[in-house]
Amino acid sequence: MAIRKDLNGLRMQLPGAPAIYLIDQGMKRHIPDPTTYNNLFRDWSGIVQDPHLNNIDTGTPLSHGAVLAQAQGDAAVYLIDQGVKRHIASPATMDRYYLDWNKIQHVAPILIRSIQNGPTIAWPA
Repeated sequence: MAIRKDLNGLRMQLPGAPAIYLIDQGMKRHIPDPTTYNNLFRDWSGIVQDPHLNNIDTGTPLSHGAVLAQAQGDAAVYLIDQGVKRHIASPATMDRYYLDWNKIQHVAPILIRSIQNGPTIAWPA
């Protein structure tokens, strides 16, 4: 098994298998369902088929219903997942992770402030 930070942001799948993973912090994180996938990503294109996917360490799956969120009046965008908010560091990171600007939920600042901080998502790492 290996940590593969060079693959961060890619969505990957074993050929012929239904499960899709996001490579994040060098580990594969299962995307639990189509609703969660559609909450985050632009579309279903660009998923990398890799027969060696099981050689990548497994991380915590994304939460069911993980979302992108932004406090009204603030430029920072966050991935809300596993009970924490993770700042998405730049537009380049949004692009690398194939995250959809149009799926950001705009919420009251108090909601964002009430969520514990997690590690920043940045590309390049």
